[in-house]
Amino acid sequence: MNSSMITYAVSLHFSTDASDIITKAVRDIAEATGNNFIIENKIPPHITIGTFHARKEDEARLLQLTAEFARTQKAGVVHFSKIDNFKGKVLFLKGEKDFFLAQMNRQLHSLVLSEFESGENGYYLPEIWCPHTTLATRLSQGQFAKALSVAEKISLPLEAKACEIGFYQCSPFLELKRFVLK
Repeated sequence: MNSSMITYAVSLHFSTDASDIITKAVRDIAEATGNNFIIENKIPPHITIGTFHARKEDEARLLQLTAEFARTQKAGVVHFSKIDNFKGKVLFLKGEKDFFLAQMNRQLHSLVLSEFESGENGYYLPEIWCPHTTLATRLSQGQFAKALSVAEKISLPLEAKACEIGFYQCSPFLELKRFVLK
Protein backbone atom coordinates (compact mmCIF):
# COMPACT_ATOMS: atom_id res chain seq x y z
CA MET A 1 0.00 0.00 0.00
CA ASN A 2 1.40 3.39 -0.90
CA SER A 3 1.31 6.26 1.59
CA SER A 4 -1.55 8.07 -0.16
CA MET A 5 -3.91 5.17 0.59
CA ILE A 6 -6.27 5.14 3.57
CA THR A 7 -7.81 2.00 5.04
CA TYR A 8 -11.61 2.05 5.35
CA ALA A 9 -13.79 -0.50 7.11
CA VAL A 10 -17.38 -1.64 6.65
CA SER A 11 -18.87 -3.07 9.84
CA LEU A 12 -22.07 -4.46 11.31
CA HIS A 13 -23.50 -2.81 14.41
CA PHE A 14 -25.80 -4.41 16.95
CA SER A 15 -29.04 -3.58 18.71
CA THR A 16 -28.78 -1.70 21.99
CA ASP A 17 -29.26 -4.74 24.23
CA ALA A 18 -26.31 -6.65 22.74
CA SER A 19 -24.17 -3.52 22.42
CA ASP A 20 -24.72 -2.77 26.11
CA ILE A 21 -23.53 -6.25 27.13
CA ILE A 22 -20.41 -5.96 24.96
CA THR A 23 -19.68 -2.37 26.04
CA LYS A 24 -19.89 -3.38 29.71
CA ALA A 25 -17.38 -6.18 29.10
CA VAL A 26 -15.03 -3.80 27.25
CA ARG A 27 -15.21 -1.32 30.15
CA ASP A 28 -14.72 -4.03 32.78
CA ILE A 29 -11.69 -5.37 30.89
CA ALA A 30 -10.24 -1.86 30.55
CA GLU A 31 -10.68 -1.30 34.28
CA ALA A 32 -9.06 -4.65 35.16
CA THR A 33 -6.12 -4.28 32.76
CA GLY A 34 -5.55 -0.54 32.41
CA ASN A 35 -5.78 -1.07 28.63
CA ASN A 36 -8.19 1.64 27.43
CA PHE A 37 -7.52 1.54 23.68
CA ILE A 38 -11.09 0.72 22.60
CA ILE A 39 -12.66 3.24 25.01
CA GLU A 40 -10.21 6.06 24.25
CA ASN A 41 -10.78 5.61 20.51
CA LYS A 42 -14.57 5.43 20.99
CA ILE A 43 -14.81 2.20 18.99
CA PRO A 44 -18.36 0.81 19.27
CA PRO A 45 -19.16 -2.93 19.40
CA HIS A 46 -19.10 -4.22 15.82
CA ILE A 47 -18.06 -6.96 13.41
CA THR A 48 -15.96 -5.75 10.49
CA ILE A 49 -17.13 -7.41 7.28
CA GLY A 50 -14.57 -5.79 4.98
CA THR A 51 -11.60 -3.44 4.83
CA PHE A 52 -10.47 -1.59 1.72
CA HIS A 53 -7.70 0.77 0.64
CA ALA A 54 -8.63 3.98 -1.17
CA ARG A 55 -7.22 7.43 -1.77
CA LYS A 56 -9.00 10.25 0.09
CA GLU A 57 -10.35 11.55 -3.23
CA ASP A 58 -11.99 8.14 -3.86
CA GLU A 59 -13.67 8.00 -0.44
CA ALA A 60 -17.00 9.26 -1.83
CA ARG A 61 -17.12 6.41 -4.38
CA LEU A 62 -16.33 3.79 -1.72
CA LEU A 63 -19.02 5.29 0.50
CA GLN A 64 -21.47 5.17 -2.44
CA LEU A 65 -20.72 1.47 -2.99
CA THR A 66 -21.21 0.82 0.73
CA ALA A 67 -24.57 2.63 0.61
CA GLU A 68 -25.65 0.54 -2.41
CA PHE A 69 -24.60 -2.61 -0.56
CA ALA A 70 -26.43 -1.58 2.64
CA ARG A 71 -29.68 -1.00 0.71
CA THR A 72 -29.65 -4.65 -0.40
CA GLN A 73 -29.06 -6.13 3.06
CA LYS A 74 -31.46 -7.17 5.79
CA ALA A 75 -30.97 -7.18 9.55
CA GLY A 76 -30.00 -10.55 10.97
CA VAL A 77 -28.72 -12.28 14.06
CA VAL A 78 -25.06 -12.82 14.89
CA HIS A 79 -24.37 -15.80 17.13
CA PHE A 80 -21.41 -15.51 19.49
CA SER A 81 -20.41 -18.89 20.86
CA LYS A 82 -17.06 -18.40 22.55
CA ILE A 83 -14.26 -16.09 23.65
CA ASP A 84 -11.14 -16.39 21.50
CA ASN A 85 -7.93 -14.47 20.77
CA PHE A 86 -5.38 -13.55 18.16
CA LYS A 87 -1.87 -14.40 19.42
CA GLY A 88 -2.65 -13.37 23.01
CA LYS A 89 -2.86 -9.71 21.95
CA VAL A 90 -6.51 -9.36 20.87
CA LEU A 91 -9.39 -10.82 22.89
CA PHE A 92 -12.73 -11.17 21.13
CA LEU A 93 -16.18 -12.69 20.96
CA LYS A 94 -16.11 -15.18 18.09
CA GLY A 95 -19.05 -14.85 15.72
CA GLU A 96 -20.28 -17.99 14.00
CA LYS A 97 -19.54 -17.78 10.27
CA ASP A 98 -23.05 -18.85 9.34
CA PHE A 99 -25.00 -18.17 6.14
CA PHE A 100 -26.02 -14.63 7.25
CA LEU A 101 -22.48 -13.44 7.93
CA ALA A 102 -20.76 -15.38 5.14
CA GLN A 103 -23.19 -14.12 2.51
CA MET A 104 -22.90 -10.51 3.68
CA ASN A 105 -19.09 -10.69 3.63
CA ARG A 106 -19.06 -12.34 0.19
CA GLN A 107 -21.56 -9.87 -1.35
CA LEU A 108 -19.68 -6.83 -0.02
CA HIS A 109 -16.40 -8.03 -1.47
CA SER A 110 -18.02 -8.99 -4.77
CA LEU A 111 -19.26 -5.41 -5.14
CA VAL A 112 -16.27 -3.44 -3.83
CA LEU A 113 -13.23 -5.41 -5.05
CA SER A 114 -14.02 -4.56 -8.67
CA GLU A 115 -12.90 -0.98 -7.89
CA PHE A 116 -10.85 -1.10 -4.66
CA GLU A 117 -8.18 -3.34 -3.17
CA SER A 118 -8.69 -5.19 0.08
CA GLY A 119 -7.08 -3.88 3.25
CA GLU A 120 -5.61 -5.44 6.39
CA ASN A 121 -3.50 -8.00 4.52
CA GLY A 122 -6.65 -9.60 3.10
CA TYR A 123 -7.79 -10.89 6.53
CA TYR A 124 -11.40 -9.91 5.78
CA LEU A 125 -11.64 -11.68 2.42
CA PRO A 126 -14.37 -14.36 2.40
CA GLU A 127 -12.02 -17.34 2.37
CA ILE A 128 -9.85 -16.00 5.23
CA TRP A 129 -12.25 -13.96 7.38
CA CYS A 130 -12.83 -14.77 11.06
CA PRO A 131 -15.92 -12.82 12.23
CA HIS A 132 -15.20 -11.30 15.63
CA THR A 133 -16.08 -8.48 17.99
CA THR A 134 -13.00 -7.17 19.77
CA LEU A 135 -13.20 -6.86 23.55
CA ALA A 136 -9.58 -5.72 24.05
CA THR A 137 -6.62 -5.14 21.74
CA ARG A 138 -2.92 -4.43 22.05
CA LEU A 139 -2.81 -6.51 25.21
CA SER A 140 0.47 -7.25 26.91
CA GLN A 141 1.10 -10.75 28.21
CA GLY A 142 0.27 -9.58 31.74
CA GLN A 143 -2.96 -7.91 30.66
CA PHE A 144 -4.18 -10.91 28.67
CA ALA A 145 -4.91 -13.21 31.65
CA LYS A 146 -6.80 -10.44 33.47
CA ALA A 147 -8.79 -9.60 30.34
CA LEU A 148 -9.67 -13.25 29.76
CA SER A 149 -10.94 -13.74 33.31
CA VAL A 150 -13.27 -10.74 32.89
CA ALA A 151 -14.42 -11.81 29.40
CA GLU A 152 -15.30 -15.29 30.65
CA LYS A 153 -18.09 -13.69 32.72
CA ILE A 154 -20.04 -12.90 29.53
CA SER A 155 -23.02 -15.24 29.32
CA LEU A 156 -22.61 -17.31 26.15
CA PRO A 157 -24.03 -18.11 23.71
CA LEU A 158 -24.97 -14.50 22.97
CA GLU A 159 -27.26 -13.49 20.12
CA ALA A 160 -26.85 -9.97 18.74
CA LYS A 161 -29.18 -8.44 16.19
CA ALA A 162 -27.12 -6.77 13.46
CA CYS A 163 -29.23 -3.74 12.58
CA GLU A 164 -26.84 -1.21 11.02
CA ILE A 165 -23.86 -1.04 8.69
CA GLY A 166 -21.12 1.46 9.51
CA PHE A 167 -18.49 3.00 7.23
CA TYR A 168 -15.21 4.03 8.88
CA GLN A 169 -11.80 5.46 8.30
CA CYS A 170 -9.42 3.24 10.27
CA SER A 171 -6.33 5.18 11.40
CA PRO A 172 -7.19 7.39 13.04
CA PHE A 173 -10.55 5.76 13.75
CA LEU A 174 -13.39 7.93 12.46
CA GLU A 175 -17.02 6.95 11.90
CA LEU A 176 -18.15 8.46 8.59
CA LYS A 177 -21.68 7.06 8.06
CA ARG A 178 -24.19 4.49 9.29
CA PHE A 179 -26.97 2.79 7.35
CA VAL A 180 -30.00 1.16 8.99
CA LEU A 181 -30.74 -2.38 7.76
CA LYS A 182 -34.28 -3.41 6.76
